Amino acid sequence: MDSLISVIMPVYNGEKYLREAIESVLAQTYTHFELLLINDGSTDSSKDIILSYNDPRIRYIENECNLKLIATLNKGIDLANGDFIARMDADDVCQPKRFEKQVQFMKRHPDVAVCGTWAYRIDGEGRKTGKIKNIDTPELLQCLSYFSCPFIHPSVMAKANVLKENHYSTGMVDTEDLELWHRLMLKGYKFANIPQFLMKYRWHGENISAHKEEYMIATKKRIFRPAMEAFWDRELSDEEMSLHLYSFLLYHYGSRNSQHPSELFNKEKNYLELLYQQNILKQQFKSSDWGGLLYSRWVVCCIYKKKFQRVLSIKLPWYNPKILFKAFKLLIYK
Repeated sequence: MDSLISVIMPVYNGEKYLREAIESVLAQTYTHFELLLINDGSTDSSKDIILSYNDPRIRYIENECNLKLIATLNKGIDLANGDFIARMDADDVCQPKRFEKQVQFMKRHPDVAVCGTWAYRIDGEGRKTGKIKNIDTPELLQCLSYFSCPFIHPSVMAKANVLKENHYSTGMVDTEDLELWHRLMLKGYKFANIPQFLMKYRWHGENISAHKEEYMIATKKRIFRPAMEAFWDRELSDEEMSLHLYSFLLYHYGSRNSQHPSELFNKEKNYLELLYQQNILKQQFKSSDWGGLLYSRWVVCCIYKKKFQRVLSIKLPWYNPKILFKAFKLLIYK
């Protein structure tokens, strides 16, 4: 018998794209799954759309009130019967072989706990507007998990027992996935991404308000601070945590109302150099992986500030072929 997949799809007023999302799951070439459609208090026609399907693989669950996303996800995890749990949002689209490819990968790599994929970015009309190519190498993902989110959330498939033992944190609204992956990484779980476009990830193009961005940055500092203070063997200031996140704030999937002060540029250079030296002392990460990640971030800073002549000015062994290769890989994948 093939492994059972439990697909968790929270639904809240998702009528516009819900049918397309559901049908992309039902059309999977890998058919041994249950689709948990959890209606989180929708007031539109979402319920009617769900109930219009007559497929034994669909399990309809209705929350008594609007529990919000995190509680709904945790409820789905508790109700899941599968060996693997796959995430899916009510406005995204699975490519037909997504589950087939992910199950094959998870069975070939039993040491991997969580597996994501690449995705096409689409707009509200379903038109392709770009690509999201996250790094696939487990060792680089380990480094990345100390700075940023290693997965496209709705592309993830994970071992069910891992998620049942490690729920989403209810205190991490809008960053619940980042916090969970970071926590799992600290516990020693291995991650991977399949370098294939197995999802269509809908980006609606709304600007992120200054207030929302400020909240997201503060929350990310909370998530990463304990691990980074352990890495440094000391407490970190708010300025140091801002530097820790700085280069990763320069990537934008959509239009955002944000500014990045010029005075942080040289401070970021110094911080990246110190991070590399600290790892020599700690031996926490493989030097070529850590150095490749740090150098890729410096290149991003230089490109963003149009200071191309400064790319080689940082005191990192960027000339090391392994570091240069991994930095290049990170730059083209993100």
